[in-house]
Amino acid sequence: MRDWQIVPEIIGCNAALRVAITRAMDAVSCGSHFVVEGEAGSGRRLLARSASRRTYGAQPLFSVDCRIFGDRADEMLFGESSGPEIRMTGAVLLLHAEALAISTQRRLAKLLEKQPRRRRGEGLLMMLTSTTELGGGRLDPELAEVLLHVRVPPLRERLEDLRAIAEAFLCSASPYERICCSQALIDRFCGYDWPGNISELRSVLRRMLLENHHGLLDLRHLPPTAMWTSESLTMLREGAYQAACQATSASGSLQ
Repeated sequence: MRDWQIVPEIIGCNAALRVAITRAMDAVSCGSHFVVEGEAGSGRRLLARSASRRTYGAQPLFSVDCRIFGDRADEMLFGESSGPEIRMTGAVLLLHAEALAISTQRRLAKLLEKQPRRRRGEGLLMMLTSTTELGGGRLDPELAEVLLHVRVPPLRERLEDLRAIAEAFLCSASPYERICCSQALIDRFCGYDWPGNISELRSVLRRMLLENHHGLLDLRHLPPTAMWTSESLTMLREGAYQAACQATSASGSLQ
């Protein structure tokens, strides 16, 4: 863990990121319910989990992906109760909370508004993640009003962290071999806006690791294009590298 790291799981010394981490940790410590906002792939879930772990320790964290459970999320949160009582205690993380039905969001808002805050891991702590991307859903204003808002900056606003993030991933992906990025490659990365954020960076690096690199990734190892569309990025994450490269557009690429 470096001197500038607040928590070991999150790489970077960007000022806005440090503010986000501190706000989340303070919220957990004080028992304040909060929402982590940011673009997809920017590390919203990691930040919420890290903040929870610092206070709740090894206690289980109950996570619900609201996109998957849909209408069942209401039943999971409140059970058969018709009131605003929630059936769970401890730390609860609602991923993509904007996907919840409006009625469920307003019911949750009433619960959180009435519930007293408790310190140091006692009682219920509700953590949410929400997108800030254009065209994405938004939290209902009633729910947004009762939450502390924590913003995670996108990767394009954290370019000073790009090398550290890239080489930390390379270390975890290939722990028995020291792999670095050339300065030319980092400079090219810094000229790209990374719409997929850290998830996209990892996907590009994972593709580059398939090349014969001899411990140093350089411009020649870049895939045909790194401006992945949403469909080709999904294919890339699933391992279909060749198909993803063929599906991408040449405009705006890193090369």
